[in-house]
Amino acid sequence: MDSAYKRVSIHWIKGILSAAESLGISADDILSNLDFSLDLKNNKPAYLSLDQTQEIWAQAESLSGHDFFGLRMGQRGRPSYFHAAAYVTMTSQNLKSAFENFTRYMPLVSEGASLELSYEADKVWLRFTPKPDSTPFSRHQHESVMALLLAFSNWMVGDNNIAPSNVFFTHEAGPDLNEYQKVFGLKPKFSQSFTGIQFPKEMLMQALIESDVGLNQVHREHADQLLEAHLNTSWKVKVVQIIVEAGDFNLNREQVAQRLNISTRTLQRRLHEEGSSFLELMDAQRKQKAQYLICQTQKSLKEVALDLGFSESSTFYRACHRWFDSPPNAMREK
Repeated sequence: MDSAYKRVSIHWIKGILSAAESLGISADDILSNLDFSLDLKNNKPAYLSLDQTQEIWAQAESLSGHDFFGLRMGQRGRPSYFHAAAYVTMTSQNLKSAFENFTRYMPLVSEGASLELSYEADKVWLRFTPKPDSTPFSRHQHESVMALLLAFSNWMVGDNNIAPSNVFFTHEAGPDLNEYQKVFGLKPKFSQSFTGIQFPKEMLMQALIESDVGLNQVHREHADQLLEAHLNTSWKVKVVQIIVEAGDFNLNREQVAQRLNISTRTLQRRLHEEGSSFLELMDAQRKQKAQYLICQTQKSLKEVALDLGFSESSTFYRACHRWFDSPPNAMREK
């Protein structure tokens, strides 16, 4: 995926919101301050942009007012936050294969960062490398991942005896080192060159309580299919995702091409190769949104027209006749 548009799973978003709710902050309070909407019950959209995810993080951190929001989020980690990647990971033979599988399928969870296993003598590091678009990752985001990796490891082996040898952070320490001690069983090292958690290599040979060779193969095949589809998204889908998640029907092809980090001419050519065009995709998304706004909301038709990017109501009415063979007021009455 081009760096200009990285995706983050809705399941990870739910993890952020769950941590906030544990601190008394409702998801509605967080999402009400944003200019896009989510259907959490139906997991829609399946993916958000990385920048949208950063907005949610910022709101959750700010509203919680908690000095260690990230640690709290990591400790509350659940397999459901990782969806298909979790099923492969949990049914692996041991922690080593679990980590290997998780790093492989992490793009299904988030394209905003990578995890890498690196071995040093009798130790192994899990290194976390953020890949931000326009907003740097916060201290809380780094700390949430390290806390979550430890909590998830303990959960997979069925006890709380997994102890890291080292924890590194690129940022400076939070206000109370004892909070880190409680979570990791040691005091991390700060202002390091990378963020990561280190384990004794022998510890990674521990069997998992949900280990199942046959079931692991089934989950792996399913995850491989999802990963292949995820990494080979058509240009039509990429453009539609940008339009939908931007919520802006005034976007032009130049702006979309810029977000995809390609030239306008290249975007036109690739869409043409897929039998489509930017104008056709924008028109289809306007039509879909129009039907929803007209029939499912109480917005005035003037507001609907503006939401769809029409500066004049007459243009909006003509579009409705073309799309639905009916004026918008007649559609609303029905």
